Amino acid sequence: MKSTSENYQIKMAEQCRNRSYVKITIASGNETYIFTDKDIASVSKKEDVDPLSRRVPKETLSFSIFDFDGDYNPSNPIGKWSKLDENSKITIQFGFEISKGTIEWLSPDYYILDARPTVSSGVATFTASSELCKLTNKYYKGIYSNSNLYDLAVSVLEDAGINSQNYEVDNSLKNMLTNAPLPVSTHLNCLQLIAHAARCTLKTVSGVIKIEPFSSTITPDTFVLGLDSISLNGDTISKIETLYKVEANLYQYLPEEESKTIETFSIEVEDVTQCHIEYSLSCEQELAVSSENVAISNIHTYAQAADFTLEGNGTFIVTVTGKKITTSISTSESVISLNINGSTDSEKNQLITSSSEQYLLIYHVANYLLFRMTHQIKYRGNPELEALDALFVETSYGTYINGLILSHSINYNGAISGTLTIKSLSEIQGVYLYDNEQDKVNDINDEAIGVIGMTDYKSNYSSTEMDDFIEEVIQDV
Repeated sequence: MKSTSENYQIKMAEQCRNRSYVKITIASGNETYIFTDKDIASVSKKEDVDPLSRRVPKETLSFSIFDFDGDYNPSNPIGKWSKLDENSKITIQFGFEISKGTIEWLSPDYYILDARPTVSSGVATFTASSELCKLTNKYYKGIYSNSNLYDLAVSVLEDAGINSQNYEVDNSLKNMLTNAPLPVSTHLNCLQLIAHAARCTLKTVSGVIKIEPFSSTITPDTFVLGLDSISLNGDTISKIETLYKVEANLYQYLPEEESKTIETFSIEVEDVTQCHIEYSLSCEQELAVSSENVAISNIHTYAQAADFTLEGNGTFIVTVTGKKITTSISTSESVISLNINGSTDSEKNQLITSSSEQYLLIYHVANYLLFRMTHQIKYRGNPELEALDALFVETSYGTYINGLILSHSINYNGAISGTLTIKSLSEIQGVYLYDNEQDKVNDINDEAIGVIGMTDYKSNYSSTEMDDFIEEVIQDV
């Protein structure tokens, strides 16, 4: 949550609010374009972050400005359209009038322009994404070697050209080991894979890319979303199926004992040619050329790719030899409830190469998926809220729930409004072994959750034997 003054919080909580403001700056080359309320027709700022990092985050911005003079119309030969760099940096700030003539501005958010604007009926529309979501270039430098997830994350970030001041990777990743090579994929996908394996979240906070631990025991600070802030019939509630069990794959990478030909490539060379090739998963590769009339140098080999320089003229064959790596996959699972009609969650992450990390991932996912209630809320908008903030939400029954923001959309068209997706973190007090009033077990303490909720499933157990086992554990607790 963005930091605000106490006066801001008091004024924003009032039933009749003061005026909100928006300021947008585009920095393109040596030019700077500033838009304020009188220029801005609409703004939509959206973020959507999965706490378990099972998918990449979405962090986008779109805004429209009044352009009756056609300054941003691409058909205007003396306009500004062609001067805008498609990768221009965008800064947006929301402000709120806490007293007459006094505006409190929130900390800014930063984006990169997706493309030059489109224009229709005197309105120019811009779209942008966060720097994190723009990391769509290919990362191919994964290697088969014992490493920790911290070093892998830093390697990907630095290869993407991210300045060290613009990212933070939690030190806990230094203790999480893997020998898996990162796949040939986008930098963003690789970071998501690392965050998921590390049981962390991946998101941008004030322009800084962060990979940090997530716990489903998060508790709200002081923010309360009351019914007076929620639109009439603006709270739509859904509930997912009971979780039956969680399973996760364990990956083992086994190099063959002898080197073999991995692949061959036909490459056309003219004078000095910088080359890049990609091939099947292997290690200890060597590259050889088919003719003495070509020289190969500056060789850098990775698990599935190589960079090198060829000097000569003509078409030549490059042969890659190395030890092929075979991948074996085994699956472990843990029963969360005895409702066999419930859902099964499967986690697949090729960086999980130890059984300890496999089971930690299972338990991490299970602890979150036990929370089944989700609220889609339309409300009057608080731009200080961010994805994964915890807050209290008032219900129509006179009670409050602990909520976790999964997605947040702030809209502006002269006034602020917003939409929230909130996971309820308070509908359970412990792990329910059955999801019906007759058989469920309530108020299991933390010790019991660790034993009962995560009981390893054995396929040769009958349901009666499992019931007896659970009953014994309850008595012991």
